Amino acid sequence: MLQRKVTAKLLNWKNSESRKALFLTGARQVGKSYVVRDFAKQHFDVNVEINLYENRQAAQALEEATSAQDFIQRITLFANQPLVPHHTLIFIDEVQERPDIMTMVKFLVEDGRFDYVFSGSMLGTELKGVRSYPVGFVTEQTMHPLDFEEFCWAIGVQESTLDTIRESCENGSPVPDYIHEAMMANFRTYLVVGGMPETVQCFLNTKGDLAAVRELQQDLNRQYRHDISQYAGNRALQVQEIFDQLPTQLVEGNGRFNVSSLAAGARYDRSQKDFIWLVDAGVALKTDCVSEAKHPLRHTAQSPKFKLYQSDTGMLMARYPAATARAAYLDDKEPNLGAIYENVVAQELTAQDVPLHYFMVKKQGEADFIADTSEGKVMPFEVKSGRNFRAHSSIDALLSSSDSRIPRGVVLSRSNVRSEGKVTYLPIYATWRLSSVCNLATITDHDEPDFTLTVRPV
Repeated sequence: MLQRKVTAKLLNWKNSESRKALFLTGARQVGKSYVVRDFAKQHFDVNVEINLYENRQAAQALEEATSAQDFIQRITLFANQPLVPHHTLIFIDEVQERPDIMTMVKFLVEDGRFDYVFSGSMLGTELKGVRSYPVGFVTEQTMHPLDFEEFCWAIGVQESTLDTIRESCENGSPVPDYIHEAMMANFRTYLVVGGMPETVQCFLNTKGDLAAVRELQQDLNRQYRHDISQYAGNRALQVQEIFDQLPTQLVEGNGRFNVSSLAAGARYDRSQKDFIWLVDAGVALKTDCVSEAKHPLRHTAQSPKFKLYQSDTGMLMARYPAATARAAYLDDKEPNLGAIYENVVAQELTAQDVPLHYFMVKKQGEADFIADTSEGKVMPFEVKSGRNFRAHSSIDALLSSSDSRIPRGVVLSRSNVRSEGKVTYLPIYATWRLSSVCNLATITDHDEPDFTLTVRPV
């Protein structure tokens, strides 16, 4: 069982005095069911799991329940053991198949005898209206693919090594060279393997067979396309076209998604819902361009100008030629891997609940990412995949601008931790610490990988 950060959040939910139902969402195959199942075994005496996709009889029976008592009685028909009040977790999986069941949550919570976890893939939960659940009776939690720290846990990196990296980033001291080199190698592995639990487990089980990993990732990408055709209704072809173009659009030009390439006369205002569908489904990560490097960034976000990253870097890598994956792991100078490095940063920031923005104006160039800080400032980031990481004209221009009043910029690269003037260099593998090290504002604050390799555990 892979160690996941969301487990701690499930424990917080269980120990909360409010004891609301939990609604766990996320893209397909990110490990929702496995996490809940393992958590239930550890913390509840009795566990009842009903998958509404697999058990159609149970799905219909629960949907037709007329009251909390009737719902619970119907649950007992499909349970393999008696329900014990205050010691039982009832887990309803694939709830997007019968969204009306969520309307029963209020009465089940008020009944108070059992704990409830509902889980659904976002491809369905957004489309079928599952989020019409009663406000005030549900705690919602989103799962993502494994971030780099979770990947490090999986491959056996010692916690003391991760602590050393944390401390170095926080106090500005270099990471010891032997750790730095090993972690850069592990990061390159993460570029190729990514964070989908099934691919990470395949990587571990096959002792580093990336051909097997790549085959699995390609299969997952095919499943995503199939899910689009199943859930996106009469816009399925348009949504699939966006999904198909994502890898190419990232590496062409400046990486901005060119909507006009979708079809003759295509415009964003006509396709907006298709992009939103992919984002809400957890398949893509939309990064809006801002016209001013000022807090709060959302005030000048320009929705028609955006980059579209994939939610998992490994699945993105599998959509490029195998030679690209080899180059990434072997640290070859060619091809340019800038877009893939950026994809990892977008994935890490999303896992930390940091809204995605980038900054671009003609006079000052482009900052790959820019984020609000908790102090009411903004912080620009440049992502460097090559060796010339000290060339960062866009950040230099922002830092020298009297209008923006930006105190510091960050370069994420193969460099060790260092500072030069107002620029801080952080190793790209430390991106999982950005939110805390840079004190970034999160969504809550805003209110609202045909070769085998050897892992280098430190």
